Amino acid sequence: MKEEKIKMIGPFEVELKPIDTQGFILDIGGGGEGIIGKLNGKQVVAIDIKEEELLETKNEALKIVMDARKLQFLPESFDVCTAFFTFMYIKKKDHYTVFKEIKRVLKRDGRFLLWDVVIPEREEDYNIFAVHLKIKIKNEIIETGYGVKWDNTQDINHFKELAKETNFDVIKEWQKDEIFYLEMIKK
Repeated sequence: MKEEKIKMIGPFEVELKPIDTQGFILDIGGGGEGIIGKLNGKQVVAIDIKEEELLETKNEALKIVMDARKLQFLPESFDVCTAFFTFMYIKKKDHYTVFKEIKRVLKRDGRFLLWDVVIPEREEDYNIFAVHLKIKIKNEIIETGYGVKWDNTQDINHFKELAKETNFDVIKEWQKDEIFYLEMIKK
């Protein structure tokens, strides 16, 4: 088997506060560190396509094995949807489908919060792209890395275009170095 060569960027710091909402939060890709579940606990319904990712998560979120391309929830079920460094794991050809599904399950004026990383064109010598993060939540710093097979590219403009195509309004955005955030609202 070919040796895995990893291009690691960072570390980048991300500071998070609990999400302000009275309703439920759907967290797409909420396994692993379960960051959104750590922020908002029992308000969070965390889905992940991989059961093992959910099993290793230590928080109070409800955890369900589910594919974000076909969400098994009724329309307008959630006030907020989050994707914390999740789209880097989803094939680019499926991003539009996931956006449409998120829109379907969000209530009117529901918010979609997305954090992710710029993935440039693949560098010849590497086959894995990874980002090193230091995540500050409450009184804790979680140091972690997220890595994927390097066969996608993405940037903030890709997601802004998807928002436009799926009828979300971008109401807040930032980019620091190679990481970015979008807050969108369902029209």
